[in-house]
Amino acid sequence: MPVLKQRKEYNFIGKCKRIDSKYLVVNQSGGFVVLSPEEHNSLMTHRMGDELFSDLEAKNIIVTDNNFERVVEDYKLKKANLFQGTSLHIVVPTLRCNQKCVYCHAASVPQDSKGYDMDKETAKKVVDFIFQSPSPAITIEFQGGEPLLNFFTVKYIIEYAKELNKTYKKSLLFSIVTNLTLMNEKILNYLVKQEVGICTSLDGPKSVHDRNRKYLDGRGSYEIVVKWIKQIQKSKYKRLNALMTVTRYSLPYWKGIVDEYARLDLERIWFRYLNNLGFAQHAWKEVGYTPEEFIEFWKKGIDYVYSENFRKRGMREMSSLIIAIKILKKHDPNFLDLQSPCGAAIGQLAYRYDGNIYSCDEGRMVKDDFFKLGNVHEDTYKSLFSSSKTCSLIASSVNDTYLCDACIYQPYCGVCPVINYINTQNIVPKLAQDFRCKILKAEFEHIFKKSITEKGFREYMEKFEVFRDPTRNKKQKIYK
Repeated sequence: MPVLKQRKEYNFIGKCKRIDSKYLVVNQSGGFVVLSPEEHNSLMTHRMGDELFSDLEAKNIIVTDNNFERVVEDYKLKKANLFQGTSLHIVVPTLRCNQKCVYCHAASVPQDSKGYDMDKETAKKVVDFIFQSPSPAITIEFQGGEPLLNFFTVKYIIEYAKELNKTYKKSLLFSIVTNLTLMNEKILNYLVKQEVGICTSLDGPKSVHDRNRKYLDGRGSYEIVVKWIKQIQKSKYKRLNALMTVTRYSLPYWKGIVDEYARLDLERIWFRYLNNLGFAQHAWKEVGYTPEEFIEFWKKGIDYVYSENFRKRGMREMSSLIIAIKILKKHDPNFLDLQSPCGAAIGQLAYRYDGNIYSCDEGRMVKDDFFKLGNVHEDTYKSLFSSSKTCSLIASSVNDTYLCDACIYQPYCGVCPVINYINTQNIVPKLAQDFRCKILKAEFEHIFKKSITEKGFREYMEKFEVFRDPTRNKKQKIYK
């Protein structure tokens, strides 16, 4: 038995939770240890042997005079995103779309609608505004609607931003989120030449995808999406990504969805739950589900993705990977939804076709413009960020002032003012009833359990990087 000493020379400001027969203990920077009940009791009563004391001090679970500066540096590193300026800029060149997906969060308008395209003057103002950000790394991401319906503006923004960057010399990246149904060889060649990342939606096998993602006339879009995925892969272009959204239709098909991604040699899959935005609000009874139903789907899918066969192929599911990286590594992966404060304004801004500036991508989808911060024709970056509205929204997403403070997963998580507002008409969450909170708690617990009990899982997840270190490399990848 180790000799227990009364220890008064440390502070413990972390959180504890019993998981099975052990105690999970985390600190404010996201470092963690797993303790036996006896070790946990020693920590809480300030009576422990030298070996346990040294271990907890080395891992910054306890704070002493010896490790105080290291604890501060770890916390600063975890919050590095707060010190660089807005990096992700989401531009909506048009709200028009040739599809009407059952859950469309953006509530796109039909393809032949008038007055929903960004003109050249506004596009120039958007780029001028973007380059006022002090961030050394800028990503411009085109969303919609379907951005290929206003490809003239997409091209203008890319070329004007590159010309402007000859002066600013920032690390500049582009990506486009497209349903691929309007893709052609000329457009693809241009995107490849300009090194624009291509992101599309694939909700699973044909029966699932076509039920979720339809043309305006009701036809499914699976065949043409798969055609262009294969065509892009054939060209050896590496910057291709596919995303899926889980609806009620998807729930029985967790295995088939993973198999479909594997069949198409897509190594990354993302089980994204529905938000109650756009068309999903009106179709929720048809396409929605409870948090418990989603988590059952997610756990089955996660365990299948990380089975031995798929590990050999290098496959990973992105929500679980982001959580694992947040748990296992000191550097945060900069996924904007899981930060405190969240990435709204600080990490991303969204620019609508008319030049209106919103706190984030989700914020521009709220119909009453509650999350509108300004307009590129009227505001500067400095005036927007010094406004009381922007400061209030940022403050509302700090997760150490709510019930979050009592949650062990608080150092890894974040609140979303937009989702809170949609659900309760208030940016302050009602966490006991919160759909998103219930899902995130279950996801964190599942990944923690797998990381603790499955050595192979932990080693596999530690192989991947989903970020570039902002303290060492200007080419920082921001995940949304």
